[in-house]
Amino acid sequence: MGRFIRYGWFTVLVMLFMLAVLFSSWYYTFHRLTYESLIAELTFEPLGAQLYQANLATGDRCTVRTFELYGDQWRIDSEFVKWKPLGALIGLDPLYRLERIEGRYRLIEEQNQLTKLSYALEDESGVNLVRLTEMLGPFNFLFDASYGSSTYSTMDPEYVYKVYQTDSGIITRVEKRVAPVYQDTSTLSIEINKACGEQPNFWRALALWVNGKLSARPS
Repeated sequence: MGRFIRYGWFTVLVMLFMLAVLFSSWYYTFHRLTYESLIAELTFEPLGAQLYQANLATGDRCTVRTFELYGDQWRIDSEFVKWKPLGALIGLDPLYRLERIEGRYRLIEEQNQLTKLSYALEDESGVNLVRLTEMLGPFNFLFDASYGSSTYSTMDPEYVYKVYQTDSGIITRVEKRVAPVYQDTSTLSIEINKACGEQPNFWRALALWVNGKLSARPS
């Protein structure tokens, strides 16, 4: 009888442990699937009729690049890489690479007739992930899909446009632009909400190192 009770308690403890593991796994997966990360910020200054200067900050947002864009709207294109559930569970974030920024007109007639400008945002990667996974065939247990993802909005100097990476692509959120605050007639106070030079996580650092090595190969 005593042995039966001991085994009964042991079984209950094992079941509770398994339930805890399953719940933790579910919770972690759910958290990963709702993951968002700020990857770019855009502001605009008018230069003329349907002509704007776009101020784009990406990555750690310590450096701002400027582009002249024609149109009423801006658009950013990216390449997006999604992992299979196993990759997400071991900590692999969805990957993105910003590829292009361009101006865009609301009216199709203007889009087809007026001046347009596009700019490349990133160099090509040293690794062709799609080709690599095709070579792996049935041994590919991490990579799920690679596809283009785009987001666009109006070019309004009164707003800040924030581009976020989600689990399935990129999206834009809009905030009212805050004017610089002057403490007195000579001192400008600027709020800093993110330190420059923040270190990337392990996977990001490894990817950058590998890509740098491969991109540096002589042609």
